[in-house]
Amino acid sequence: MSQIRSDETRASSGLGGQLDALDLSLFDAIESQSSPGDKRSLLACQVATRTLSPGYRYLEIGSYLGGSIQPFIVDPTCTQVVSIDKRPPKQPDNSGQTIRFQNNTTARMIANLQSLPGADLNKLTCVEGEVSNLVPQQTVNDPVQLCFIDGEHTDGAAIADYDFCAEAVGDRGAIIFHDAQIIYHALGAIVDSLSRSGRQFHAYNLPDVIFVIELGDFSLHRHHLIARMLVDNHVGYLASLKRNDHFRRWSNLEPLRTIRALKSRFDGTSSSA
Repeated sequence: MSQIRSDETRASSGLGGQLDALDLSLFDAIESQSSPGDKRSLLACQVATRTLSPGYRYLEIGSYLGGSIQPFIVDPTCTQVVSIDKRPPKQPDNSGQTIRFQNNTTARMIANLQSLPGADLNKLTCVEGEVSNLVPQQTVNDPVQLCFIDGEHTDGAAIADYDFCAEAVGDRGAIIFHDAQIIYHALGAIVDSLSRSGRQFHAYNLPDVIFVIELGDFSLHRHHLIARMLVDNHVGYLASLKRNDHFRRWSNLEPLRTIRALKSRFDGTSSSA
């Protein structure tokens, strides 16, 4: 019995053990704009990718400080990390806000990543620019297995980022979107296009506001860590709705309620006012 426990302890130690446990401390060193639920989902996707494709390559669009790169830059089974970022001081957003970034430089991100124990910056490639001006095959020498999109949160930009990643992935891989509750129109258009194309794919939400598209035979969802999240899919569903609840509160303020009531009276439709 003691030998079994000793083997279990060794198996659960190190980076592999931290990933399997969805250990959020892997994100502690660099500030990240993701929630704890988002981080657990990203780690689950990383674990599943390691299982499906040892020696995998990772690409992300929108890196800022490097927070989401942390678990990949220290993962020896990840052979390449590609960061694409326009590095703007500000950018538009579907929420109606202008998102501002302080000291948004590649040099700052690299300095952050260099501070991580076990970080291998030799496998890091940083590209500054718009994906519309880049060629996937020239940016990434070989197909990428996992992409993370967290750039400009407008529908047009999200679709352009997806198109770039889909080419970089090729026949088999997964593309992850952050802040799905903001770019849901783009996600709907992408899924509709995939359905019409006849291409093999699966698409689903993970907590909190993560949206995954699997292309080809790359079944992350079969891994037990992700399958467990999908069984309890109310977590991500409700989290996405709550993130947009401020719009409902705003629409119920006066005089908007009165305007809706007057409109429904003239249109003959129902109104909650």
